Amino acid sequence: MRITFNIVIFCASIFLFFTTGQATSAQAVQVKAKEEGQGFLFFEDGICYILTAAHVTDGARRAQVVTQNGNAGSATMVAPFWEGFDLDVGQVRRIPDGDCTATFDDLRQGASTALSGARIVLPIVSPGGVDNLDMSVSRSDYLEFTGQFLEKVYAGKKGMSGGFALVGSTPVGMARATTTDGSIQFIQMAEIAMNLRRWLDRSAFSAPPPPQEVPSEQEGTPYSIISATPPAIDGAHIIEAMIEGTNPYAYPAGENAEIVLKNLAEEEKVLSRLRVISQPRDGYSQPKQIRIDVTPRAGGTAQYWRIDTFPLDGLYDTGRVARRFADSIKITLIGARGNDPVHIDRIILE
Repeated sequence: MRITFNIVIFCASIFLFFTTGQATSAQAVQVKAKEEGQGFLFFEDGICYILTAAHVTDGARRAQVVTQNGNAGSATMVAPFWEGFDLDVGQVRRIPDGDCTATFDDLRQGASTALSGARIVLPIVSPGGVDNLDMSVSRSDYLEFTGQFLEKVYAGKKGMSGGFALVGSTPVGMARATTTDGSIQFIQMAEIAMNLRRWLDRSAFSAPPPPQEVPSEQEGTPYSIISATPPAIDGAHIIEAMIEGTNPYAYPAGENAEIVLKNLAEEEKVLSRLRVISQPRDGYSQPKQIRIDVTPRAGGTAQYWRIDTFPLDGLYDTGRVARRFADSIKITLIGARGNDPVHIDRIILE
């Protein structure tokens, strides 16, 4: 078979369409704050931002972000827009760079995309991955448009708010409400991009540096969180809330948790005692077991230290032991005493 120049160009175009589309749709994430919803990530001037519906965050300063790969990060929300404009924006941290590659230009391109009668895709992210739901635009107004699901088994429901519709690889609007017939109302991307650009330009004069790891303000040796899985049950129970002392870190009872801490001691990075507190309280469970692994030096290999039953009073304490070098500490919490979310109130290094 002869391969002509036109065939090569056609195949290359198909490849670019699908790879670009997949890259952009990968910016869709699940958001957990006052409610569960969806969001969209984009990168601007060294900062990863998230866009979501304001009624999903509902004034919460913190939100949890879960990517399609299951990576969990946190976002500090700003809510810079006026009441009635259902859009919130926040700065995201602790997710891989590859999960935040879309740019403001991707959003701006969606502002000029023709929507009347267009076919769109609505990515919905959940712990199991992402469902790309096919829709068509049934009505397009100046500020909004309405999308209907092509498959009648689907209908708009709670948890879809904040999802960004795509035409090909281009985000064209954000889901904000469900209609009585199961369709979804979207805010036009032109409205989002115009007001977002104004906010980005104003905030650029006093833009904070890229978020850094948050040191503990609790007693003992200071530390920061390298990672914490699984994702918290909502934006109020993320690991940063535990460090700040505002709420426990809480995760689903059916999963084991793995928390990795960075030792921030100014002198020798050693560990002689570890305490993990999960005091009994209504509506929460405690872990059954705890395992501790220690990495002596940066770039080293984690070494098993010990595994214990987590005490019923919720006050786990290794006691004073021989000092060991510990650049980082991995705490694995195994099982749950109950079906309610497992909570951790405090972690103290000495």
